[in-house]
Amino acid sequence: MSTAVLEKPVAITRDAVRDLFDDYYATLDDVRLHDWPEFFTEECLYRVIPRENYEAGYTLCTMQAESRGMLKDRVTGLTRTQMYAPRYYRRFPTAPRIVGEGEGFVQVRHNLLLVQTLIDKTSDIVLSAVCHDKVVVDEGRLRFAERIVVFDSEMIPNSLVYPA
Repeated sequence: MSTAVLEKPVAITRDAVRDLFDDYYATLDDVRLHDWPEFFTEECLYRVIPRENYEAGYTLCTMQAESRGMLKDRVTGLTRTQMYAPRYYRRFPTAPRIVGEGEGFVQVRHNLLLVQTLIDKTSDIVLSAVCHDKVVVDEGRLRFAERIVVFDSEMIPNSLVYPA
């Protein structure tokens, strides 16, 4: 007789999706950038794109990565090679709403406000956006297979340093 404990399979429920988003934003707000790529599948799509381009079907965007490896490269660039003034970001998401589902995935949508505080300045809104996410079960946990952050303005500050 085996004494191994069987783990309960992960299901894509509203609560599990909410937990994913809570963990995701806490990780980013706490600047644990090396943990950020682990929220994505190995082959994924991460895109930060202006609304005008998104609605017109154009793929020209401000940030894009097509794999977890590219996200890791982005973290390396942020933590080891790029120089920028110290800053804090706080993300204020609305509750994630499941707007569709398919075999093994759910489509999720929510709004996001990103506020930046430079050490010696007042806080500024950096990004007002709607996020379109595809969430799947991968390696026993929920992950993003796709995350499209569509920002409302045609212009964003060139200080968008960290992920949304």
